[in-house]
Amino acid sequence: MRPGRALPAAALAGLMACAASVSAAEGFDVSAYEKKAFEWNAFVELMPEHQWLRRGSTGYALMFAGQTSDALDRRSEAVEASGIWRHETLSFNFTGHANTADDAQGSSHDGRMYEAYAAWQFDPPSTAEVGKRALHWGKGYAWNPVAFFERPKDPTDPDMAREGFVMADATWVRSFDGPLKTLSATGLVVPTTSGLNPTFGPAGHLNPAVKIYALLFDTDLDLIVAGRGGRGPRLGLDFSRNLGNALEVHGEWASSTDMPQALLGAGNTLTMQARNYTSALLGLRYLTERDTTFIFELYRNGSGYAPAQIDPFYELVRASAANPALLQTAGRAAAQGYNRPNALKNYAYLRVSQNEPFDIVNFTPALSVIADTGDHSFSLIPEAVYTGINNLELRLRLMLNRGDSGTEFGEKPVRTRLEFRARCFF
Repeated sequence: MRPGRALPAAALAGLMACAASVSAAEGFDVSAYEKKAFEWNAFVELMPEHQWLRRGSTGYALMFAGQTSDALDRRSEAVEASGIWRHETLSFNFTGHANTADDAQGSSHDGRMYEAYAAWQFDPPSTAEVGKRALHWGKGYAWNPVAFFERPKDPTDPDMAREGFVMADATWVRSFDGPLKTLSATGLVVPTTSGLNPTFGPAGHLNPAVKIYALLFDTDLDLIVAGRGGRGPRLGLDFSRNLGNALEVHGEWASSTDMPQALLGAGNTLTMQARNYTSALLGLRYLTERDTTFIFELYRNGSGYAPAQIDPFYELVRASAANPALLQTAGRAAAQGYNRPNALKNYAYLRVSQNEPFDIVNFTPALSVIADTGDHSFSLIPEAVYTGINNLELRLRLMLNRGDSGTEFGEKPVRTRLEFRARCFF
């Protein structure tokens, strides 16, 4: 699906419809709480932003080669719709997303189905599903090492919807009395062909996996085994437990075998090497009596680059300023892993949010910090969300990337970004 330039008009029409709904009378409707045969929801989004750029960074050299701009203004629009149709034990679920973006670099647009799958409840609450699904495996908030069949989260905005993969899965569920309250087993396959799940891995594989879930002694536990396929075999464990009414602890551990990694060698040669590694996450969530939420996580990215491995990439990008022929190699290295978000090894995440401070109803300010604990660079993200207008969410957010030259966040092309997002729901 290619929405083209029609999306801004669609977004504007949606906002006008939303504005009309703000003045609509509110009342209690019992039928609204009944499960309907078809339900849907959607939002349109407008987001202008201003970026203060960091000239001299390797990120700038890659993104703005040959330019001398110190700032960039961007405007983006998005439409997202989700729905479910039910008939007895059958259902069909979908989520579609389309967006456009315009700035001095040019315009882009895209549209795709994030999810589109059929489900059959063959033995309540056991189900079988087939189609395109976006799984949500793992207990972490900013990162999920055990999310073997998902596209990576954006830790700066982890609640955003993501595109899934085409798969077939079935889940068997049973409940018990005693220390083991719930036990479930999920089996799935994520087949890859030239036209099916091409970004997941090489064609010609089923990519099978099994996940066992247990609620044991009031602790959520998952064991995940992913068989060899387009990627090497993987093993994952996660847990989550409440320690009292206000504190929750969670963690994840994952072991991966024969996973490819792009590495720069002598003479700026780029090769793919198979690696075995483990990743882990440990976190907590704490809610105070004043309704302040703290989320803290430590993440060890086993697939990340060590400082001695990332430095040749920075040197290559800097050398390309005097030798443009090197820019193509630098671009390939960036696309194959060196420039992905959180490409190094050790990170810390902290988010503090306060619900309705000073009795300001429907107002939630928050502060997030993502830090590379190896090079001491960080991203600081203060934001404020207001939902006091019916069907409208307003968010103002500032992102500050700080660090010395040669550090992860110090080499980002954007030094500071200010954005305003308006979402209208209907």
